[in-house]
Amino acid sequence: MAWLLKLAHIVCRFHAGLGNALGMPMSPSRGQCSTWARLTFARDEGGATAVVFALSLTVLIGLTGMAVDGARWMTARKQHALAIDTALLTGVRLLQLDASNTTGALAAATTYYQGNLPRGAKIIDNTVQFVQPDSTTSVTFTGVAFVETTLLRAVGISRLPISVPAKAVGQRSGLNKSSNLELAVMLDVTGSMCDNGAGPCTSGVKIDGLRKATSDLATIVLGTTSSTYTSRIALVPFSGAVRIDADGTNGSLMRTLTNLPQTWSGWYNQCKSWTSTGSGNGEMSYGGACTGGYQPVYVTNWKLRPCVTERFYWNGPARFDASDIAPSAGNWLNGHGGDRSVLSFDSSDSALTSSTGRSAGDPTGTWNYSANGNCEQIMPGNEILPLTSNLKAVTDRVATLQPYGMTAGALGTAWAQYLLSPNWGSIWTGSQRPGAYADTTTRQSNGAPLLRKVAVLMTDGSYNSFRSSTGDSQQTISDMALAVCTNMKNNGIEVYTVGFALDQLSGSERTIAETTLKACGTDVSHFYSSLTASDLQTAFRDIALKMVPVRLSQ
Repeated sequence: MAWLLKLAHIVCRFHAGLGNALGMPMSPSRGQCSTWARLTFARDEGGATAVVFALSLTVLIGLTGMAVDGARWMTARKQHALAIDTALLTGVRLLQLDASNTTGALAAATTYYQGNLPRGAKIIDNTVQFVQPDSTTSVTFTGVAFVETTLLRAVGISRLPISVPAKAVGQRSGLNKSSNLELAVMLDVTGSMCDNGAGPCTSGVKIDGLRKATSDLATIVLGTTSSTYTSRIALVPFSGAVRIDADGTNGSLMRTLTNLPQTWSGWYNQCKSWTSTGSGNGEMSYGGACTGGYQPVYVTNWKLRPCVTERFYWNGPARFDASDIAPSAGNWLNGHGGDRSVLSFDSSDSALTSSTGRSAGDPTGTWNYSANGNCEQIMPGNEILPLTSNLKAVTDRVATLQPYGMTAGALGTAWAQYLLSPNWGSIWTGSQRPGAYADTTTRQSNGAPLLRKVAVLMTDGSYNSFRSSTGDSQQTISDMALAVCTNMKNNGIEVYTVGFALDQLSGSERTIAETTLKACGTDVSHFYSSLTASDLQTAFRDIALKMVPVRLSQ
């Protein structure tokens, strides 16, 4: 009798432990098992064999059911948690883009949840609903869901709970692993971004997609406020040159960058008559020839064109400067014409010995000055924007982008570096000034760096322009860009690269472009191949959300 009571007691405790662990309301407590066993066997000793068989069968069914239904439960619970997490992240991401669209965000969360429910088990009594618990960009859910059992039904367990409490938070304040953020975004605004592949244009599938993608990125990064951390974005629109200021402004920044005088008077070698050919080269419509010969004319107070090209040295081995040293004596950026005429041929201070423009017998053909100070082939509105936390300033600048011109990829990459470099602290002042490189390796108590410096490099084509010329190969210019990327990464800058519609290039061009972008990124996972405008928007949103993380909390 004693051994039978003990067996009954063990079975009861097994049932109680299983039921209580799974949250079954009708399961006995373990403290009730001794009383149940004594009462049961005090009434009938003669049926001991039947009871033993029944109890043994109960144990067998319970153990088998636990193995079968337990495995199904664990799989369903894991899949259900993934469905919840996906739904929460979807809702928060939409709130980060538009905090006022709570209805749309919660509806999207519900759709993603229902589309990702476990397939291999029957979900019953599902009361899960998604809600916004407060005014921040956060989403959580209420309700529970169960998976229906099979064998465990024989021991009174008809369902098992699979819900795990969770919440997604998209607000930077107080997030684990948060850092201050400086982000420079290089934007390809060359002629191939227009529908006709040449430009200029004010609208088109690719440029409209770029505007939307960049605005989304800025909204996510700058739209999530924080009292603890700061986020700033800089923009680098580029084509054959980088525009510093509006035409005719004669701003002082150009002189700081190039050391060229803001106005110039002298002898200019002027074409007597120009015949337009209407030719093009695949990225811009241009062309013409001087058919009447040239003559020296004296011009007065021509303005400096507000566009710059790469830093380059001619003396000794010709070389492109991939460093982030600030413009200074002997280390200037070149002007719109790819040189520093009328002072020097390159970034050094070596004076010109011919084409100086000092006399009618030695006129200059400089492309760095014009009567109205306009940047040819670099459209108005494509100006750089130094670091700012002003979302409207960023989206307003994005709205003005107009594609035209060639693809000076090494120059665009270099400018992403310049806008993040503390070495340029004398150039970028006040709120535009980048933080120290050392801050990217200084760890906070949360384990994250004090500052993240990030460059996003976006292009839709092969790099084919250097010093306002197309004389260098795509591979040569790509190698220059890669040298800049290497310097950025060595300084602690995280680099993302985005190739847009690269499938429209020839096979060899695409190979060089993709190889360069993959190598430029921090690692291969930092490279995005975006074939369509929709893909580009998805890539930019994904990058933004990696910089302004969504936290899942239990």
